[in-house]
Amino acid sequence: MIVSKVSSLRYGAGRLTAAGLVLCGLLASPMVISGDSSANAFAGGGEIRSAREGRDWIEKMSAAMQNLTYTGTFVYIHDREVESMQIFHSKMGGVEHERLVSLNGEAREIIRNADSVVCIWPGTKSVIVSKAQPRTPFPTFDPAQLTELEEHYRFRSIGRARVAGRFAEVIDITPLDDYRYGYRLWVDEEKFLLLRSAMSDSTGRMVEQVMFTDVRFPATMPLQMFAASTKGKEYKWMTSVEDLKPVLAGSAESIPGIHELALPAGFALVSNKVTPVAGTGFTVRRLMYSDGLASLSVFISDAQDDSSGGILHGATAMGAVNAYGVMRDKWHATVVGEVPLATVRMLGESLSLKEL
Repeated sequence: MIVSKVSSLRYGAGRLTAAGLVLCGLLASPMVISGDSSANAFAGGGEIRSAREGRDWIEKMSAAMQNLTYTGTFVYIHDREVESMQIFHSKMGGVEHERLVSLNGEAREIIRNADSVVCIWPGTKSVIVSKAQPRTPFPTFDPAQLTELEEHYRFRSIGRARVAGRFAEVIDITPLDDYRYGYRLWVDEEKFLLLRSAMSDSTGRMVEQVMFTDVRFPATMPLQMFAASTKGKEYKWMTSVEDLKPVLAGSAESIPGIHELALPAGFALVSNKVTPVAGTGFTVRRLMYSDGLASLSVFISDAQDDSSGGILHGATAMGAVNAYGVMRDKWHATVVGEVPLATVRMLGESLSLKEL
């Protein structure tokens, strides 16, 4: 509903990517860099090989990202800004554990294990506990959906490059329409970990990039590595939606759903929930859509809510994430996603709500 909250959610529909990290405030202290960071974003091509080979690398990468034990430092680059994060990841007893720590400014953290995510802000002494979002700042794939993705993207293996001192296979993912971004992935040749990813628009301009600068693969990692560095006894805890079910039950009936929406081919509804917005007294309906790679959300809320802090009209952007806000009677809707501006604008303008 609100510009500030949408920016902090950074498309709550999605991954713990550059997008999901902003959901927990981890990418809120950028360091500006000079020059055009996109100039060489897609350098290092090579002979184009088969689409099948590109898909094989994606399948191996998807398994590695879930199952490997690794730790390292990566940078997130967008809008001529760069932010640095440290990551710890392991799978123990069939359960993924992950911890992300901001290395810029305040030492914000995200800790994920089993089916929960804990977001910690030491500066404001606040903690949010919620259900798990997808894992990392890098794109994630469901191998079972790769066949469907090939209806909307072309996968190509195009050569080799070096990232963080390691050799990587370079994979291009080109959208077959203008409603999605293109991707370039650098996949470790030995471990199959995704070492670098970049998103580009239809002109080839890089809109966002995530890249390891250092990565290690220890044989084991102690469980204590995934504990918060702060004790949290004096922190304000904001718990999951489960604790707010009585409040949300009434809100679910009072916030309308979507009657019509011009979704691009391949996008399907994956979630429709009413959820509280952290730090406020209001709730929003959040509808999440995905094509198996790109994701977007529609947030619907009461425009008369005094806790909103400002309403977005029209478009705004942060890195690869675009948002578009519209009014529908007394309701405000914002379309947010890691898709081009034209896509969120089309959805926003086509949106109509169900009558209550």
